[in-house]
Amino acid sequence: MGEPQTGIFTQIGPHHHYLEFTIDDGVKTATLKSTLRDIHAAALHDTQTLVIAFGRDLHSRLSNGNAPEELRDFTEIQGIDGISAPATQRDIWFWIQGPTPDINLDVAMRISNALNGTARLDLEVLGYAYHGNRDLIGFVDGTANPKTDEDQRNAALVPNSTGGSFLLTQKWKHDLKAFNALDVSQQEAIVGRTKEDDIELEGDAMPADSHVSRTDAKEDGIALKLWRRSSPYGNVAENGLYFVAFACNIRRFDVQLNRMYGVTDDGLHDQLIHYSKAVSGAYWYVPGASELSEILS
Repeated sequence: MGEPQTGIFTQIGPHHHYLEFTIDDGVKTATLKSTLRDIHAAALHDTQTLVIAFGRDLHSRLSNGNAPEELRDFTEIQGIDGISAPATQRDIWFWIQGPTPDINLDVAMRISNALNGTARLDLEVLGYAYHGNRDLIGFVDGTANPKTDEDQRNAALVPNSTGGSFLLTQKWKHDLKAFNALDVSQQEAIVGRTKEDDIELEGDAMPADSHVSRTDAKEDGIALKLWRRSSPYGNVAENGLYFVAFACNIRRFDVQLNRMYGVTDDGLHDQLIHYSKAVSGAYWYVPGASELSEILS
């Protein structure tokens, strides 16, 4: 298996800058490749790490139709009780991470300037670490991530690939006022873990529609693990979680999302969705390091 882009597994700082672009109509492929080559080359000399991913149409265009067969656009999920996951598929995704937000911003502005006249910036999210690894709702995020390097790579990377990975991104907007109005015991039942000690609930104490219950999916006894690199974002006026997860196949995302939104035979859905709403959703392919260089050449 080839090597992935470094930033997928490297954690070099608590600050994150995410950019989602749509390529303008009529832009020549050669022009686009040249611009992305320059962005990629500059990133190799930064103290930050930069991960680049593509939507299906753009990846197919850049790779002369050789996009992974499994790759597809994210489509809206209509769940039960009026809940839904919107689709906001764009063409190209950048993830900058580093120790300080100012230098991340310098890199983001350089990318945006390079793509001026070539692409439209549709979504920009600035993420950060919050009290260690906690989400803004106060619970530890990413507890279920694989622990060993081998398990992380097995969860995130496409088998027998050049180090590529499938990616799901969703911007979730929290209703902290409503969630914080609940008793801690009610919050814990919704999440499926204790708030202070981050211990998973057990037995009758674990509701079947908790967040943990709905996202802890298995098929044929095999846990459908993801490699999550999400981060909180926002301020007093608006805040939430920018969900970032890598997987060895897209089906793992589909299974988890269907279970969360109640699109399953048991009719249950994730109760946390009533306190946090997805406002974006996209599938991407993250080429391996050598693969990225090749398709930009």
